[in-house]
Amino acid sequence: MGFNTAVFYDIENLLKGYSFSQQMVANLSLKDILETVRQTGKIGQIALQRAYANWSDPRLAIMRGEINELGIDPIQVFGFSRDQKKNAADIQLAIDAIDLAHVRPALEVFVIVSGDGGFAALAKKLHEYGKVVVGCAYRTATNKTFQAVCDAFVWISDPDEGEEERPQRAAAPVPAGVSPSVDVYDPRNVRLAQRIKPLKALTPDRIVAKTREILEWYAHDPISQTDLMRNGIYLSVIQEAIKYAVPGFQPIRLGFSKFIEYMQYVCKGTDFCIARPLNSQAVLAVRSAVQKGVEILPDMDKREVHTPETYRSILATGSPIFRLPSASDLYAVVSWLAQHPVQQSDIGSAIEAIVAGLDGEISSEAVKLALLSLVSANVFVREPEGVSLSEQRLTLPSENRSAAIILEKVRQAARQKLTNVLGEVREEVLQGLIPEIG
Repeated sequence: MGFNTAVFYDIENLLKGYSFSQQMVANLSLKDILETVRQTGKIGQIALQRAYANWSDPRLAIMRGEINELGIDPIQVFGFSRDQKKNAADIQLAIDAIDLAHVRPALEVFVIVSGDGGFAALAKKLHEYGKVVVGCAYRTATNKTFQAVCDAFVWISDPDEGEEERPQRAAAPVPAGVSPSVDVYDPRNVRLAQRIKPLKALTPDRIVAKTREILEWYAHDPISQTDLMRNGIYLSVIQEAIKYAVPGFQPIRLGFSKFIEYMQYVCKGTDFCIARPLNSQAVLAVRSAVQKGVEILPDMDKREVHTPETYRSILATGSPIFRLPSASDLYAVVSWLAQHPVQQSDIGSAIEAIVAGLDGEISSEAVKLALLSLVSANVFVREPEGVSLSEQRLTLPSENRSAAIILEKVRQAARQKLTNVLGEVREEVLQGLIPEIG
């Protein structure tokens, strides 16, 4: 295959609308998305890439380096209405795709990175012109019709994905014998709280045993048993029960960055499993009762807690966030910064300056992660106070103009966060993530 592929990114859809946070932007990696699409083997060489967004929004400044590095053309679009409930990105994207289908006949594959249902009509029209359409979006934020009409669909990781969200609803009445402070909402869990006693000693083995006790209770409770056998029980309900029975529960304490992964481990060797119905949230189910077409997620093995992977997962979730680049990239960025301290620079310009100063040897994505980690460690003076990072100017104060000092501040902040979660930190593992000078 030659240069036959065009890739279109609907940035508004990837950021889930206009109310996205600065951290959501920081977690979004177009490079990772592109690599995921390439690994499917469904596209040829890329002839062009376009990303549609209101690029004048200062929150998107930290994406500039990645856009340039990947050779993506940023297409400026504005919303048609004052309240910006719907912007023009999807409309402009569709117009451009149809235009290119006419004027660039060599383009055979059109990749649309969005889960917006409005693109179903675009996919159908491109089919009329003999084009192949590949969709790409988050599993839980994809329109079924758009997915159905695409020739292939690629699932990408949701940068905002964390623990299962608990449904927002009124708490059920707490029955006699259960403390009014028990934070249970689902009626099944209210009944469970009458039978299951919370743990007092939180050891890994006891946490797992208590979780399996909860699962067995669901299997024997008449109503919950029916739910398990029919459609499963949402993990948000299971998580609610575990947080009641295991005060202060955090799956990362057992080496799992996500609750769903912990549940895949707990289910190993039992009659239970974690299943994911098409375009739906994952559920706890009985293996023998899973319906045809429903994906059963693989069981997971026990995790070692004190590993670079676990430390990275802990540091990348919760506040403050440290999404660290490789140790060598972090060292290179910090060393350059110590010799060329930024003064009253916005973060987008700082990323560009460092990438250029390092002659492009370090990717803009790695530089972005390094700078955001330094921000989390309070290495910079940020002005003005009380506004978002995208609106602030960064200055490296004189007392921090040493690579050793900067790295030590990051290490101290990371160590404190890890200690709060795990209770102890192995310095040799931490040093592998954040190098020590001298």
